[in-house]
Amino acid sequence: MANYKGIEVDDTVRPLLPHMAMVEDYRESLQALQAVWDNLNLLGQLSGTTAEMGSTREAFSALTGDLLNSLAERTLAKRCQEMDAKAQMVIDILIRNLFERTADIGFLATDDDIRSFALRPADPLRLQQRFREYVAKYSVYEDIVLLSSGGEVLVRLQDDAQVSAIGESWVREALTTRQGYVERYGRSQLFPGRPPALIYAYRIASSSGETIGVLALSFRFADEMQRIFRSLSQAGDPGVLALLDCNGQVIACSDRWQVPLGAEIDIPRGGVQRIRFAGRSYLAVACPTKGYQGYFGPGWRGLVMLPLAQAFEFQEEEARGGVPERLLPSVLAGRAFPESLRAIPRKADAIQRDLNRSVWNGTVRHSSAASTASNPAFSKILLWEISRTAMRMREVFARSIGNLQTTVLSSLLADCRHFASLAIDIMDRNLYERANDCRWWALDPTMRRLMATASGSARREGLERVLGYINGLYTVYDNLLVFDTAGVVVAVSNPAHGELVGHVLGEPWVEACLKLDDSQRYAVTPFAPTPLYAGRPTYAYLAALRAPEAHEVVGGIAIVFDSAPQFAAMLADALPHETSGETVAGSFALFVDPAGNVVSSSTADWQPGQHVDLPSELLAPPAEGHATLIEFAGQVMAVGARRSTGYREYKGVDDSYRNEVTALVFMPLGAFDPLAVLPAENAEVGRQRAAVEAGKASQEIATFHLGGYWLGLPIDVVVEAVELISAARLPNAPPQVYGAFLHRGETLPLYNLHAALGLPAPPEEGVRGQVVVIRGEDGACFGILVDALGEIPEVPLDAIADVSSIYVGVTPVLASLVKVSEARGAPMLTLLSVASMAQSLRS
Repeated sequence: MANYKGIEVDDTVRPLLPHMAMVEDYRESLQALQAVWDNLNLLGQLSGTTAEMGSTREAFSALTGDLLNSLAERTLAKRCQEMDAKAQMVIDILIRNLFERTADIGFLATDDDIRSFALRPADPLRLQQRFREYVAKYSVYEDIVLLSSGGEVLVRLQDDAQVSAIGESWVREALTTRQGYVERYGRSQLFPGRPPALIYAYRIASSSGETIGVLALSFRFADEMQRIFRSLSQAGDPGVLALLDCNGQVIACSDRWQVPLGAEIDIPRGGVQRIRFAGRSYLAVACPTKGYQGYFGPGWRGLVMLPLAQAFEFQEEEARGGVPERLLPSVLAGRAFPESLRAIPRKADAIQRDLNRSVWNGTVRHSSAASTASNPAFSKILLWEISRTAMRMREVFARSIGNLQTTVLSSLLADCRHFASLAIDIMDRNLYERANDCRWWALDPTMRRLMATASGSARREGLERVLGYINGLYTVYDNLLVFDTAGVVVAVSNPAHGELVGHVLGEPWVEACLKLDDSQRYAVTPFAPTPLYAGRPTYAYLAALRAPEAHEVVGGIAIVFDSAPQFAAMLADALPHETSGETVAGSFALFVDPAGNVVSSSTADWQPGQHVDLPSELLAPPAEGHATLIEFAGQVMAVGARRSTGYREYKGVDDSYRNEVTALVFMPLGAFDPLAVLPAENAEVGRQRAAVEAGKASQEIATFHLGGYWLGLPIDVVVEAVELISAARLPNAPPQVYGAFLHRGETLPLYNLHAALGLPAPPEEGVRGQVVVIRGEDGACFGILVDALGEIPEVPLDAIADVSSIYVGVTPVLASLVKVSEARGAPMLTLLSVASMAQSLRS
């Protein structure tokens, strides 16, 4: 622990506290109140007005440290959590993208047109046009280059580049590698004077297996990174998102003015660190990828840096204000709030209760005939000032505890929204590839030729060789099939679906596919059960097959997405995790349509096609996403939602395809208890009332609360109020005797006021509360158990009316009513009969 301006705080937050304005504000307020309290306590002791606030002062000091420490730790944890999630998303989103590129290069290197040109270069314009078709669909690439085995440039998409040959090591590696691709990032002779390029390359082999060249795909690296950065940034966020290579060098950055490209940043692994860079202090975290299907990329890390001076200025919207009041008690008792946090409101309530009791007792002593105060007027003013300080203290505690709770809740909600964003982003990027695949494969020259010129078994065998080869490389598909212009299936890639051959597809999407007017268009089936997927729901992506050298449509290709495992894997990757790395127990994720029909689920509890009943703001959230708390299946759940907005051209302005899907991530916070309530606030002991008219006879009433009653006693019969630590139940005691308790070394009976008023009995064991000690007419003392102490008003005697003159047949423990106007709906003050209670205890 370390000392910060008189407060004991954790070592980890000590250097960060000057930058946490909210924590600083509360520290100043609480310490200012503490100073006022110390002065008032000293004056009270000197004047004899108060003598019992020392232990309360110590508890206040300890709670101030606990509260500020917890607020600082949670503020830091929230920011670290956000930074860590973003850094992880930077690298993992990129790695998923690059995984697709490793498959692309291997497949494209087997393209017949490219092979033919590598063997006998002729008509480069025709091959360039094929390259344009490819990039028009797979727009993640900026260039395609065909090289000879010696590094000579045979043809490339960017024909304005004046490069005839290169001699780089990746070309030689591509000729001999046993891997399915070569991945290389750095400056290249292919792009003189340009920034480093990310290139994927693989050898081209003839039908006999002879290596005849190398194909290279240049990825739009800078463009893709800016898209990722924009999707993860928010307006006004002072942080920097970046990508580090395996040597710790910055190779992409969202703000090059803060962190330039090429800068070397040494960040050890192990969570958020405090570092200095370019003369400024930052919080920073760098995350390696979790990998995707065994692919881990070039060893890069996602980086987030936040200037320390602004790290805690950028706050998300307040969360507690949007939490339904009926859910809050269950949330505060659940997993989101460990015992250390749940104890803070209890401690604050205990301090407030002790302080209220001190003021209450001081007022009782001051008004007693036996008061020892040397200056009654001064004592009365002092007690009022102490009471006002207590009210201000309660307000500061309430605000700071509320902010602590808000920080915890907003962190959880932000987590759910982040994970929902990750899930839908993964889906959009994945389905972008599917829309590309069907259109590109529809341009396969072999399939086009077979559909235009062949028939029967020869056509089927030829098509299934091509389809089987493709499906072997692209395992996200359950099946690939080709159908003719009559909708008859003529070939499939998966032998398990061989019964589909000869089957007539009569669904509307067949006609839509056959009417596609150019190679950029595609069609998609609705997400519904289909015989193409053994009666299960999925998407199939379709494109028209055209005759070679002609625009005539000769059939279509349908690629059946293996939605069940693929979507489930996407959702599983977007689930929240504990700090231990384990998935949060009970959390799950869904893809749903706007009507609430499940598309996919990470849990077997929800199956595709089932309906989930959720608020409209979750089923159709705004573009930036939404998060809230709901009651769901007996739990209070934090739920994040983000709807699909597409990726690049997919679902873009020029794409007519629209399919509204929302990702939902659910995190349980605790069982919903409909009977749970928030602790009631302490009554305002020191609230002032209008003074009694001068010269009018009056009496001070010591008041307290029990159940829904506001009760009181003449102040001269009250000894004091004490905290009940324990009470002994007396065997065979009459109903009017609850038990006995120890007061200043003397055992006193405890009157059962609950029974007298018809209220539910206190618990048999562990009863806690406050006891008002009363002196009867014979001088014998006894106690009554109450919920909370009230104010001590002075009321005119003519406002006190005997209860029997107003109500008939009431319990004898109620003696009189105070006819003083109160706010509408407030309970009326009722005075108790000391004689009746004392008589009951004697009988």
